[in-house]
Amino acid sequence: RDVMHRALARTSLRASRHDLTTSISSPASHARRRAMPALSSRADADSKSVPTGSREPHFRFGLLADIQYCDGDDRKNITGTQMRRYRNTLNVAERAVEYFNTHECDFLVHNGDITDHQCAFDFASDDFKPIERGREDLGAVMRILSRAKCAEWLFTVGNHELYNFTREELRQGVSSPGNSLNLKCSNADGEFYYSFKAGPGWRVMVLDPYAVSIYRKGRQQGLCEEAVELLRKHNPNVDLFVKENPDVIETERMSGTFPYFKDIEGLAGRWVPFNGGLGKEQIAWARETIRAASAADEKVLIFSHLLIHPHSTAKRSGKTLMWDYDEILEIIEAEETRGCVKCVVSGHQHEGTKWQCEKTGVHYIGMESPMLAMDVSPGPFAIVEVFDDEIVFKGYGRNEDSLLFPFDPEEPPTEPLLCSLRVNSHDP
Repeated sequence: RDVMHRALARTSLRASRHDLTTSISSPASHARRRAMPALSSRADADSKSVPTGSREPHFRFGLLADIQYCDGDDRKNITGTQMRRYRNTLNVAERAVEYFNTHECDFLVHNGDITDHQCAFDFASDDFKPIERGREDLGAVMRILSRAKCAEWLFTVGNHELYNFTREELRQGVSSPGNSLNLKCSNADGEFYYSFKAGPGWRVMVLDPYAVSIYRKGRQQGLCEEAVELLRKHNPNVDLFVKENPDVIETERMSGTFPYFKDIEGLAGRWVPFNGGLGKEQIAWARETIRAASAADEKVLIFSHLLIHPHSTAKRSGKTLMWDYDEILEIIEAEETRGCVKCVVSGHQHEGTKWQCEKTGVHYIGMESPMLAMDVSPGPFAIVEVFDDEIVFKGYGRNEDSLLFPFDPEEPPTEPLLCSLRVNSHDP
């Protein structure tokens, strides 16, 4: 991992900065249980995909998001819209690593929320659990991920990372019993947002969507008062809760404790505790990074746990949207650099997303959560291959309703499915 970090540090476009700174989804139908199909390293295209032939990609990576493991029984989320199979996420992670190991990957990505809030907090007793419990649950995941042939893991910051660990721990790397692989969400310079040259003509940008967040500092560090005031300004439910619970800054008992969305309409739904924003400093860095990439004739792929386009959110509700999404979209869609950013890959929205902006040609992809996986498919996970003219996702979805990898429930996949995203020149 240090090898990758040194490479990232050498090639990153950096700006000096200091630190500023849960998951909810629309209903998802569930497939009936079936025998698990065997994995294969060969990918056949379905009717909606395009085969890549024998071309070699500029770079290749494995992709997972929102494993969100805890040693807990299956249960529905806070809104009752989805069944979460917490322990089964380890089975999905094992199959993902097995699949990744059939390819020569340049790096592997887990796009936020590796363990669940329940690893840190006991909602029944309304108190924090021992720190050791969270480390044990993290260890169960990391023991699996450490079996990957490719040792270069890129972990992005999600809200559940900050429920379980301090930001400083995530900067230095969180260790867990019996593991050499640490959960480290920063690069070699300790930066949570950075960029690096991933292959000829391609730059990867990693965002920190919780640079502005009530949980910016992480577990048991106290809520960020400025972010709490920002939420109170935009969400009357938060305002009322804080008035009734004035000790919330110290107790951190906000996520999962009251109805955030009551009487909230439209994109105002993004103003909830489990979301966050980039902040002015990171926005300025993103603008300069994209300008420099455009000037160098580089295409850009972005990783962010939070979604950054309203139309890519479930039912366009904005519930999984970055607080200051409009500012980063303004940069992506700016006339001077339009067409430079080709794809944004997110997590957070557990049922996933797949949407393309007609104006800019940018693809907005959200990887599905293993918590929603049913036995009809091995996934969700993917190998992603990046070429000059297309980005190809090869893998498996959570069930037949997968947006990335849909299939006929009468014929569940026995081999990876393909989803090809066409990449045009800088003029979409």
